[in-house]
Amino acid sequence: MIRFTRLLAAVALLAVVLGAGGCGRGKAPDSGDAHDDHAHGSGGESDAHAPEEAEQSTVIRIDSETLAEFGVQFREARPGTLRQGTSLSGEVVLNPDRVAHVVARAGGIGTEIVHTIGDRVEAGETLAVLESPGLAEAKAAYLSRAAQAALGAIDLERAEVIHINTIRLLELVSEEPGVDRLRREIAGLDIGSNRGTLITTYADFKAAEAVYDREKSLFQRQISSESEYLEAEARFKKSIASFQAVRDDLAFSNRRELDQARRTRVVADVSLQAAERRLHALGLDEEGVGRIDSESGSDLSRYEIKAPIAGRIIERHLVRGESVASGQQIFVIADLSSVWIQLTVYQRDLGLVREGQRVHVTGTHDLGHADAVVAYVSPILDEATRTTTARVVLDNTEGHWRPGMFVRAQLGGSDFDAAVVVPRSALQELDGATIIFVETEGGLTPRTITVGRRDEDSVEITAGLRAGDRYVSSGGLALKAELNKAALEHAGHAH
Repeated sequence: MIRFTRLLAAVALLAVVLGAGGCGRGKAPDSGDAHDDHAHGSGGESDAHAPEEAEQSTVIRIDSETLAEFGVQFREARPGTLRQGTSLSGEVVLNPDRVAHVVARAGGIGTEIVHTIGDRVEAGETLAVLESPGLAEAKAAYLSRAAQAALGAIDLERAEVIHINTIRLLELVSEEPGVDRLRREIAGLDIGSNRGTLITTYADFKAAEAVYDREKSLFQRQISSESEYLEAEARFKKSIASFQAVRDDLAFSNRRELDQARRTRVVADVSLQAAERRLHALGLDEEGVGRIDSESGSDLSRYEIKAPIAGRIIERHLVRGESVASGQQIFVIADLSSVWIQLTVYQRDLGLVREGQRVHVTGTHDLGHADAVVAYVSPILDEATRTTTARVVLDNTEGHWRPGMFVRAQLGGSDFDAAVVVPRSALQELDGATIIFVETEGGLTPRTITVGRRDEDSVEITAGLRAGDRYVSSGGLALKAELNKAALEHAGHAH
């Protein structure tokens, strides 16, 4: 590689050949005494500026249109503030708390694809439709359980009415009314089929009692025989026993039948609730369950896959006519309004990174920047890389941060002021020296500079560039290529 001084001399010679002039000021150098004064350090400037003056003799003249084509941009050298701290690299990833994997809760065949990759959807919006035999079976089971529950409710209601009427009947017979009065009191009441037995035995009891009372009176007056009296007494006692047995059995069965009706109702309700929960597990909401009794035919097997969250579809694994198994993933939806930044923390930087620390995140290629805090630092190091991960949560409402994007993050540190600060893009390396292109009266001049402190984006210039100088802030690589091209052409002509 041609040494830097030789390159500058070659470009200067080329500029002379092309009529560009011998110096940045566009006039010939002084002869004689002026040269001697310069050689002895006189003339108002010290020898410390000799390299800078020598570099200024190399001038690149390029018209504005070509500069624009090269993407050359200018800035004025100014004071600035640098921030020094820990710099980490990382990657934008999906926020797992804002991601939903949509699976088919029942198997079926895809019949409609409503949304595809890239579509924005709202929570509850239909994504696709399946024809699902499993869902049809679950709906049929629900309808059956609903019918059983309805019958159980009717049976319980009648059992409660019978129970109340039976208690009234038992209270009435305890007063031992006449049979005619008893029949009038219970006329029109629903007392069940077994209640007639009580009335019959009660009537037999009252008839036997009347015969016994008559035979007893006749026997005491010695009108009838003792055998007739004893026979009437036996029939009376037997009728009492039969009546009491029927009465006690009716009191017990009355409570038992009511309890049985209640148990049947509870079992039917529980079975119905289980069938309803099954439908909810398959993705039907309350409104969908309420429409089942009005559905018929193909409607029973229609299974709508709905979005559980609002966001954008980033994956789809279903086409029309495809068979889908229960539990198979068919969509992935991501809410990209919030993303994570996963920063790689090397072992040497562990003491400099902590949860709650402020961090400035910058996207590569000037794709955005944001301030946030470190939300989490993993306590475990990867055995292979000896690194751990720090997590930063960023608001992404504007959509600037895309998962997969690489970023840089500046943590902590202190700010300090510098007399001249330029962006890193302004610096170029040429033959082992750091240069910057400066605009002069005659054109663009490469100038060797000395770099001081630096941060992620900017550097401090301690020598070679003064505040107020107009310099190339970006696009200098094209100018450097022009220098190399000119030098090589000159070297070719020289041979």
